[in-house]
Amino acid sequence: MRPLAIALAVLVVPVAAPLAQGGPSFDCAKATSPVDHVICKAPEVSKADREMAAVYAALAARLPAPARADLAKDQVRWIANRNQVCSGDAGVVANCLKARYATRTANLRALGEGVYPFVGGQAIYSSGKVGKTRFMIDISYPQFNGTAADFSAANRRYADDAGKSASDATPATDSSADNEQEWSYEQSFTLHRPGTNAVTIDLEFYGYSGGAHGFGGTICTLVDLRSGRLTGPDGVFVAGDQWLKVMVETVGAALRKQFVKNPGFDDALEPATLGKMLSDASHYCWRADRLELIFNAYDVGPFSAGPYSVEISYSRLKPLLRTDGPLGR
Repeated sequence: MRPLAIALAVLVVPVAAPLAQGGPSFDCAKATSPVDHVICKAPEVSKADREMAAVYAALAARLPAPARADLAKDQVRWIANRNQVCSGDAGVVANCLKARYATRTANLRALGEGVYPFVGGQAIYSSGKVGKTRFMIDISYPQFNGTAADFSAANRRYADDAGKSASDATPATDSSADNEQEWSYEQSFTLHRPGTNAVTIDLEFYGYSGGAHGFGGTICTLVDLRSGRLTGPDGVFVAGDQWLKVMVETVGAALRKQFVKNPGFDDALEPATLGKMLSDASHYCWRADRLELIFNAYDVGPFSAGPYSVEISYSRLKPLLRTDGPLGR
């Protein structure tokens, strides 16, 4: 049997039997890898594995053959990356697995909402030591595999950004840190389906490369499945500048309320400054039922304040949305 067929059989066939037993989606008597042993011994991870496998099986069962094959290949890649990255003592592995299962299950559910969008995952993982600095890089990023549109530019953008992040997180060979340091960079992505013709990619990242503290945040992009292109707010809202005026007023008012308990930068709320920020697509996280605007540390407030977010319902935005746009409703 080919490796892909074996992987698909392992993922799908055993799901039903262990459900009543409360175990994972596979037979623990046949567990061989360290990761499998942790899954079998940690009840929370067993449950997460079982739930993910059930969501996967339900999705695979209703997909046509090309989409099912694409999903299976992506699942094989995900398992290989999981097994590579989740290593160490049992507690570390369990925490790594819980985080990965939560993201994977959410993405599988999103893949099942509407037409299968052929979005898979790619990974960059490396670790080592340069001088006195140890480093670990764990990056996941999306790749659109569909052929209904040309996704090449979007895929290059995600791959190039991931490669740059990996390069920035790798200590230089001439690094001369005086003390032992631990650098790290982690990035994952989650999918959202705000409309039939669109997929939102949330890239969440956190890193540390020396200094007083780490850095992290969320960056969102919207992909129009009809054209394969990354789409900014000007491609979602009606033509003209009325949408920007409304957004500046609405978001500014919401942030001012938040500043009462969590002070931010007042000058960031100046109409011209906020307008420039709200023209940047990365702040727009289009969800299934609402728009969430995310402002990372330093965008509108100090690092100590953390991120700020503003949520706006689609019913409120409806007059501003293009009827022929990716979120046309």
